Amino acid sequence: MDMTNFSQEVHKNAVEHGWWDEERSFGEIIALCHSELSEALEELRAGRPMVWQHCQNCDEPCMRDGCGDWNNGMCEIDALGRKPEGIAVELADCIIRILDWFGKEKLDTGALILQARTTIMCDVPCLVHAASLGDCIARWHLLLSLAYSCWCRAAGFHAAALRMARCVAEIMEWAEMEGLDLESILDIKHAYNKTRPYRHGGKAL
Repeated sequence: MDMTNFSQEVHKNAVEHGWWDEERSFGEIIALCHSELSEALEELRAGRPMVWQHCQNCDEPCMRDGCGDWNNGMCEIDALGRKPEGIAVELADCIIRILDWFGKEKLDTGALILQARTTIMCDVPCLVHAASLGDCIARWHLLLSLAYSCWCRAAGFHAAALRMARCVAEIMEWAEMEGLDLESILDIKHAYNKTRPYRHGGKAL
């Protein structure tokens, strides 16, 4: 996936859906990213799968090969809701929020993520290889908070962008370790976002 082109597509869709009708502050962008990470944590706490869709027949979450407990029964494909859900989907939403801002700022997203992989160490060791998902989510919250801290200091634009890019890179690294095709999930969620109503029905932020 060409992340620079994808970030431009994500931003174009956000503009078309009214999310930049009024200028957003950097703090609002960071807060929205935090909210997506928190939604991923809630999916984890609820014991839901990485990716699922709501079944309109049994009124339960479904992974296409099972209903309710995700092991028994069989939903018809056309009974599934169109909105993708799940832990990995919420993490993809966090990335999409970041890429929207990168697209707005016309950043070379691919180069930024590559630089983040090799230069950003921050204040604590990377937890992705050794910790639980809950620990990883806490670290990604930290990276976003550090990005906001950098932004609030003079000449902090690039440092802030690098920490956001590090968040993207670590989520993608975690997904790869879990055997998840996160690029495919990003494509699916972006395609769904293009079908959503203007400002998702009137959300303020």
